[in-house]
Amino acid sequence: MENASQALIIAGAILLAILIIAIGMYIYNSAQATINDSISSMSTQEIEAFNNNFESYKGKQTGSQISALIGRLIANSNTFADEPGKVPTFYINKISNTKTNNVNADYNNANANLQQNYINKLSSVKNGVENKHTYVVEFEYGTSGLISKINVTY
Repeated sequence: MENASQALIIAGAILLAILIIAIGMYIYNSAQATINDSISSMSTQEIEAFNNNFESYKGKQTGSQISALIGRLIANSNTFADEPGKVPTFYINKISNTKTNNVNADYNNANANLQQNYINKLSSVKNGVENKHTYVVEFEYGTSGLISKINVTY
């Protein structure tokens, strides 16, 4: 009889241990889901914050505003030199009636030469933009939701 009561106590202890482990796993999974949700909402907020740096330039803009946009792109390329996905391609079809050159500043890789080439192209465009002209700025968005390309037309 003593063995039977000890067996019941041991079985109860095992069931209690399994119950405590199950509750612990449930709490862990719930906490992990909450953490993952907060991370995804942070990334949405980061995307919005990133895009807000440029979206104020959408639509008709003066030459001085285009120069400010290019200055922001140069600063952005320095900030995100190691993250090329956060450096939008910049395309301007022409700077003015007298300057009909098309410029495509593309930043594909985290390579110092490409970054310097990107900045040099943007600087040359910035120097050619005339404040008296009006430009139209449009954006293309990548699959991540970030602005991937900025198109400027005269």
